Amino acid sequence: MSKKILVATAALIGSLTVCAAAHAATAPAASPTAADPVVAIVNGQDIHRSDVMRELQMAGPQLQQLPPQLIYPQILQKLIATEVVSQKAYAAGMQNDPDVKKRLKGLEDQVVAEAYIHKEVEPKITDAKIKARYDELAAKFKPQDEVRARHILVKTKAEADEIIKELKAGADFAKLAEEKSKDTGSAKQGGDLGYFVHDAMVKPFADAAFAMKVGEISDTPVKTEFGYHIIKIEDRRKSSPPPLAEVKDQISDQLGQELANDEVKSLEASAKIQKFDINGQPVKDSADK
Repeated sequence: MSKKILVATAALIGSLTVCAAAHAATAPAASPTAADPVVAIVNGQDIHRSDVMRELQMAGPQLQQLPPQLIYPQILQKLIATEVVSQKAYAAGMQNDPDVKKRLKGLEDQVVAEAYIHKEVEPKITDAKIKARYDELAAKFKPQDEVRARHILVKTKAEADEIIKELKAGADFAKLAEEKSKDTGSAKQGGDLGYFVHDAMVKPFADAAFAMKVGEISDTPVKTEFGYHIIKIEDRRKSSPPPLAEVKDQISDQLGQELANDEVKSLEASAKIQKFDINGQPVKDSADK
């Protein structure tokens, strides 16, 4: 099951912070081989590369998108600091503190609960169920008009007018886009923006693009908040659902979240649960009322 499903499950049975620790704790420890080298030694205690990767799994999505070599020093330092402090804490007998024991029991409960949900849910996410959900979503898909366009973005109208003259004289649009467009992202692709629906672009640009015919180049620059655009329409079509392969992981995550939620609700329904308010007084569920 993907990490998204595990996070969704943990949200039902505990805090996200504890969930991250639980997820790391359930990951199988790598054996100390060449594939899992020692990356630090703290008072004789080894820290392995697998420890760093496990910590990275616990990081938020923004940090996970960074190159590992960029975030590695910070993660390693965090592990070293934790090891230094924990060694001192164990030497002081903190593991026997009643509050620490209580918190460790809570963490153990989170790990066991998460592992159970994982075991119950993962086998139920079959290819057949994924395909059925895809077909259901595809049937509800409403096609929209799309255009595929290129553009050249410049700062001033005078620059745009000059480029339009060059294009009318036979200059290659893609080459001019690569040389002169201020939109560096699309310039590398000859100004190609790919296919897009009307609402995907700022209104002046979208209005102009969707009013043009295939092969047409704008006679006058289109002004937006970004500058002046010269537009060329490459194609028009109706949008279609993405292929199953592109959305399979998303559908799997969605099914996993739903199944995890159903499993937790089923267990709650069969359990004897009593609730009390913050002062310890019994409270009634809405069903009782």
